[in-house]
Amino acid sequence: MAAGAGGVEAGFSSEELLTLRFPLHRACRDGDLAALCALLQHTSRAHLAAEDSFYGWTPVHWAAHFGKLECLIQLVRAGATLNVCTTRFAQTPAHIAAFGGHPHCLIWLIHAGANINKQDCEGETPIHKAARSGSMDSISALVANGAQIEALNCLFSSHHHHHNLIGLGLSLRATPSRPCTMLKKCQWPDRSRHCTCPGFPRLCTVSLEPPELSPESFL
Repeated sequence: MAAGAGGVEAGFSSEELLTLRFPLHRACRDGDLAALCALLQHTSRAHLAAEDSFYGWTPVHWAAHFGKLECLIQLVRAGATLNVCTTRFAQTPAHIAAFGGHPHCLIWLIHAGANINKQDCEGETPIHKAARSGSMDSISALVANGAQIEALNCLFSSHHHHHNLIGLGLSLRATPSRPCTMLKKCQWPDRSRHCTCPGFPRLCTVSLEPPELSPESFL
């Protein structure tokens, strides 16, 4: 099947494509634990690392983004890798959970052995992502569990992000080797709850919100 505009394959809606080609990802989006467990019984480890054609995420990233802890646990038990990096932006599930504002997922990932100080292609660690989205609970969880404050870069010359961490009494310093380009709070494009700043992909039109939630609840 040929790929269409925005990464959606020709002849299929984004929702149909998600159902047909990425059922593990969809189960994680919806928090459908029964469907996920049934799928995992017939899924190889190679498929656990499959990246979708929308964002380049594995099922673990989807579970982390939507805060579906039970799905996350089942995936890891089935052999999914805690520190799996996306091909495009080198982001781990911890980056995605931090940006999504899911400290319960972050804490579980940390206790399971995830690296919360790993840098992505922009040189950012999960604590950068938490500050981008203004998730104080995620910042607190990361700091309490050993996030390296000295790794913070010029993102925090932004007034908004800087004060997110100053409120915790942290002493920040910029990384002089990197130009400062992230000077405003991120906005959610297309009500998709994802960041437009470097290091996060522009999303296509697939609906990522669980059916029971309205997009407005994330704005």
